[in-house]
Amino acid sequence: MRLSLFTRTFALIALVVAASLIAWLQLFRAAELQPRAERLAGEITSVVNLTRSALLNTAGEGRLELLADLARDEGIRVLPAEPGDRAEGWPDERFGELVEERLRALLGAQTRLAGSVDGDGGLWIRFDIDGDPYWMLLDPARLQRQSQRSWLGWLGIALLLAVAGALSVSRVVNRPLSNLAAALDRVSRGEPPPTLPEDAPTELAEVNRRFNQMAADLAALERDRAEALAGISHDIRTPLTRLRMEIELSPLDAPTRESMADEIDRIDAIVGQFVEFAQPGRPSADAPVAVAEAFGSVLEGFRNAPDSASLELVTQVSAGLAWYGSATCLTRIVSNLIENARRYGASADGRTRVEVSARRHGRGIELTVRDHGQGVPANQLERLLRPFTRLDEERNRHGGSGLGLAIVARLARRYGGELQLESPADGGLLARVRLTDGPNH
Repeated sequence: MRLSLFTRTFALIALVVAASLIAWLQLFRAAELQPRAERLAGEITSVVNLTRSALLNTAGEGRLELLADLARDEGIRVLPAEPGDRAEGWPDERFGELVEERLRALLGAQTRLAGSVDGDGGLWIRFDIDGDPYWMLLDPARLQRQSQRSWLGWLGIALLLAVAGALSVSRVVNRPLSNLAAALDRVSRGEPPPTLPEDAPTELAEVNRRFNQMAADLAALERDRAEALAGISHDIRTPLTRLRMEIELSPLDAPTRESMADEIDRIDAIVGQFVEFAQPGRPSADAPVAVAEAFGSVLEGFRNAPDSASLELVTQVSAGLAWYGSATCLTRIVSNLIENARRYGASADGRTRVEVSARRHGRGIELTVRDHGQGVPANQLERLLRPFTRLDEERNRHGGSGLGLAIVARLARRYGGELQLESPADGGLLARVRLTDGPNH
């Protein structure tokens, strides 16, 4: 699975920061190990010397009472050392060696540090009193004050701060790119993009400036094209209307008048497709659309057409299916797909069977329109989506501008969808359109 730029940036920054923190903590731990060992050895030496002096200056039963007071009040136990005592070393060998080395320098070469004696764990120190060996067991709280476990807590806090810092840096670094990607997505759907800030760092500011200029140029181009097409449409349709009226009033025979009127209607339809294909932007009137009703209005027009006798329409729409978008766009899509199937999907007997279906698909709907005609080779399907494309002379014979499917593809993209053409194994052509619900849904 390909990771996003934000995820990769975040992971890289977090890894670098965490690795540097761990390395820094290890270096600091190594640097402060000797001072920490000397502090603990000094504290132990003070306790041993005080205890030794107290015991030497106390005689008889007073010595027993002193030992009891030390055990009760200070958590210090003093026990005679026996030859058979099983003493185990300090768990942290390096730290234990440093502490023991310092203790021997302060208390004598016979001093020893142990982590347990005869299975009883604790902070054990072996020392001499008047040549007799003794074990001293100190309060475990002294262990906790010098324990390395605190480093785990600091390491955890440092890692959390590293992750939070990496997340913040990644968001700052990737936000301009995310804004640019969102703006490009709006451009691809034919919507006007927002103006990107030009006060960003130098490289991003230059990219945003160029994008803003490109968006302004595209908007101006769209306006000029819309005005030009509107003028062309008006200039062409006005004389076509006059021609139609003159044909109707002319003394020509009925078949000739009908043929000429059909040609005028075909020219008018082609001009209408040019204007429709050039329409910029996405309709703003998004609203819940009852798909069955939208289909019904389109199918009714085809069933009442003059050539409806040779056209069979089969529909399958999920009950209560609704789509949040433009009813006009939906009817255009369905009408263009059925018209394409009607023109080019006739079977060998001259009849045209068109199957239309709609169902819910993810956050939108999926429409399919299929005919049972001669079909299109699989390697030619992509060409059909290009404007003004008609594959062969047979298709040219039916007239049209080659814009029907291109208009459907453009309308689908405006709603974050797509048009796919397929060649079923049993012949014909299947058009599949996916439309997502509008953003305000």
